[in-house]
Amino acid sequence: MNDDLSKFFRNEYLGIPIWFLRQAGRHIPKYFEIRKKSDNFINFCLNTKLIIESTKLPLKYYDLNAAIVFSDILMIPWAMNRELNFIGGFGPTLKPMVPNETKVLKNINISQKLEPLKTSISILRKELPQSTSLIGFAGAPWTLACYMIEGQSSKDFINTRKALWDSNKWFMELIDTLSIYVAEKLEMQANAGADVLMLFDSWSHMIPSEFFRKCAIDPTANIISMLKSKNVTKPIIGLPFKAGSSLIDYSYESNVNCIALDWTVNLNWAIKNLNSSIAIQGNLDPASLIPFNSSHLENIVLSILNIMKDNKFIFSVGHGLTPDCKIKNVRKVIDIVRNYK
Repeated sequence: MNDDLSKFFRNEYLGIPIWFLRQAGRHIPKYFEIRKKSDNFINFCLNTKLIIESTKLPLKYYDLNAAIVFSDILMIPWAMNRELNFIGGFGPTLKPMVPNETKVLKNINISQKLEPLKTSISILRKELPQSTSLIGFAGAPWTLACYMIEGQSSKDFINTRKALWDSNKWFMELIDTLSIYVAEKLEMQANAGADVLMLFDSWSHMIPSEFFRKCAIDPTANIISMLKSKNVTKPIIGLPFKAGSSLIDYSYESNVNCIALDWTVNLNWAIKNLNSSIAIQGNLDPASLIPFNSSHLENIVLSILNIMKDNKFIFSVGHGLTPDCKIKNVRKVIDIVRNYK
């Protein structure tokens, strides 16, 4: 593959690749025009034309090395018939799973259920410039389980953690089943034309330390093993969000090719402690892109670049771009990275 990120992972790309998590979204006014073309968000994520249009949108505004396909991590719970809905101003809701009472659905054909996503990726890979990498993604099993058990987002995911302690056999059956579905979704995207794959473990900081390996590291390693058994060898970026010192074991044992760091991680600490044989992605605070005139932005970006200059590094934000970040700030960051010597 001759796209920028594939070349980066083969040590053939000169420079620092840059793209942003949640780059196709609500901070671009044009997004709302596209969004209005569908009656609800689930149908939006199942509409090939709208997926393609949304994925390409940030490339009209920014000089980026990658596009990430427009979708949502909760399309796997949707495929599992968890009655997913997206409520404006509130977020996603699902039918909560009851530990030991709710049957974990097996043998769902994820590829068939998410056929529009597969088709979109095939078309995008043909229509995007060859150098622009196309990223496919999925939510990690723990994060999906959090939403499925709580039925919505939560400050502490207490029901999920209770299920982990009180209904462990059932809980791990859910994690194992979700791992299969995540692997199938990633395999589908890779075969359709995605150049790089990403796993979002957005709630990994909610995992009790005693269970971090079983709920985050092992499932990721298992997913990668399943992919390799299907001859899927695309580079994989893992984001264990706010995982703290658990990042060390994750970097060595999950078998990802790149670890994405949130904005709370000290990069000097990361260089000293994380697996030096894999790449690092990150970790600008998205909040730095909100002020109209930030006197700190350039210094922060240059500080990140100076710290990471001798390391295998992809520049990005430490989590998704917020709806109120400013287009001119994103462009400023890109210019700084592009002109860095």
